[in-house]
Amino acid sequence: MSYIDQILFFAALILLAASIFLSIRTRFVQIRTLPVMIRTLFQREETGKDSHTVVPKRALFTAMSTTLGLGTMISPVIAIKLGGPGALVGYLLASLFGAATTFTEVSLCVAHRKRLSNGTIEGGPMQYLRDLVSSSLAKWYALCTFILLAAWSGAQSNQLAALFDSQLFTPLNIPKEATGFFLALFVLLLLGKGIQWIADLSAKLVPVMFTLYVGGCLWIIGANIDKLPSIFSVICSSCVSPCAFASGTLLGGIASAMRWGIFKGVHCTEAGLGTQTFPHSMAQTSNPTHQGIIAMISIYSAGLVAILGGLVALITNTWQDQTLPLGISMVVRSFEIYFSWAGIAIVGIAAFLFSVGTVLGNAYNGSQCFLFLTQRRHLTLYFAICAVAIFYGAISDVTTFWGYSDLFIALAAVPHVAALMWIAWKGHPVLETQAIPQQSL
Repeated sequence: MSYIDQILFFAALILLAASIFLSIRTRFVQIRTLPVMIRTLFQREETGKDSHTVVPKRALFTAMSTTLGLGTMISPVIAIKLGGPGALVGYLLASLFGAATTFTEVSLCVAHRKRLSNGTIEGGPMQYLRDLVSSSLAKWYALCTFILLAAWSGAQSNQLAALFDSQLFTPLNIPKEATGFFLALFVLLLLGKGIQWIADLSAKLVPVMFTLYVGGCLWIIGANIDKLPSIFSVICSSCVSPCAFASGTLLGGIASAMRWGIFKGVHCTEAGLGTQTFPHSMAQTSNPTHQGIIAMISIYSAGLVAILGGLVALITNTWQDQTLPLGISMVVRSFEIYFSWAGIAIVGIAAFLFSVGTVLGNAYNGSQCFLFLTQRRHLTLYFAICAVAIFYGAISDVTTFWGYSDLFIALAAVPHVAALMWIAWKGHPVLETQAIPQQSL
């Protein structure tokens, strides 16, 4: 492990410890309220008349459009390639315990959001960090998250452009510049239409892309059900087997699994990073805890997609194929093995839907961080930055945007979860009334 990897390993331990602490503090709300989550998901909601807010379920789908992105498809394969099959254990831990973190941050964000004189809402972690901890920490979080979200948008654009310009899509071979330009233009047009338009599009995209990709994964896993015991054995042995760690062999397998699994798990689910709170801040609800319960659905959904994708990579053994470049090509090859040209089409369509939803969601979330830093000024400058990040990402090398994303995750998430633990330790009304929502929903 490099020194950067060692730093990120210890940061991963902090994120995991924080999520376990918040799980205990909320009496494992992520398990107790599973029936409520399922019931809420299928309940019909009336569309409100407030143009600055969205109904709770649409807020969920908007949040899910960012968690269910190309990163959800690609990150488990990258984690397995670089950290071994044991990295999937990190994904499982990040999803299970991270759900309680998401519940905490979303409940707090709804409780502390601000409505401005023009009717718009200021939301996100910056509000409760400023109210309950310090304004300096709120600004630090906004700055790190703004940079991270811009990098993530560039990374999404990068992988989509690489896919459409690859030999897999011959004779189309759409130039990377064209993909970057039209994706940037599409995102800018929708950003100008506001949260209602974004929520409406997300509500249509999320079920389609989730069903398409998960259906393909389940088909491959079902066709190899007899291999699962050996696959699980490989995951477990990889997690505990020793490997080089700095100058010795100190918990190498566990360290590698935690470093890649936890961080890519946070990248996938965004639990502890706080970025899911932005769309949830716009929810038409007066019950913060209710929205916190709904928000956990996206954590389980993203975790499920990532773990299924990781199992597919292990079943097809594409993670060990040295001829494949790191990234979306590994996912495409897995599907091509079982579905031929249809597999390429499935991944292509899913990748397009995933990337559009994620880039749009990241751009919206990033705008909230930018407006907080600039006191709601210079939005045109933000649009320009967003467009440049998307276009530049499409024509850049993959390592440019993916290489340092984990570092910015650590810079934003570690202080954030430390603040969440401190708030939970002191006590907060939305964390003290866990039984009430279960009876009232």
